[in-house]
Amino acid sequence: MLLAERPLEALTVDAVVEAAAVAKGTFYYHFQGMEELAAAVGEKLGESFDEMLAPARLGMRDPVARLSFAFNQFLEKAMADRVWARLVIQSAQAPTEFARSIRANLKGDLTEARAQGRLKVNDVDLAADVVMGIWLQVTRGILQGRTGTDLPERALAAMLRALGVAPPQKRKKDLEEV
Repeated sequence: MLLAERPLEALTVDAVVEAAAVAKGTFYYHFQGMEELAAAVGEKLGESFDEMLAPARLGMRDPVARLSFAFNQFLEKAMADRVWARLVIQSAQAPTEFARSIRANLKGDLTEARAQGRLKVNDVDLAADVVMGIWLQVTRGILQGRTGTDLPERALAAMLRALGVAPPQKRKKDLEEV
């Protein structure tokens, strides 16, 4: 896919319609421009990934555990699938429904953690910006080749420290299974 091979700025509508073997009018029937195409592609990729995570994430009671799980899984997916990572990064600039949904889930977890006295940042919107900013920047680093097997865990620890949140506690049942 062209969007994964080149930066958005380097793509033209002509190149996209040629690669897709469709008429230029067909492109403009569906999209106003390249930014809208990138947003749509990223949104679809993100939705499918979120649907895959939702059952496990929603089974977690601890808001910090939910936040940590999603953050870690997104980074692991970015490391395993650079095409996905590039498309999600390119679409992150657009205000898509998926981005609004992710932010709403994130703010819900952060609000619950704050209500429990576990979040040191009082402004939930700012806390959401911190989480998203760290995730996006670490993902950009992954695309530039800065990785390591423990990168998701190190990034998660840094993000939690930035929020003043202690990592989620292992439940007694989880410890007994180890």
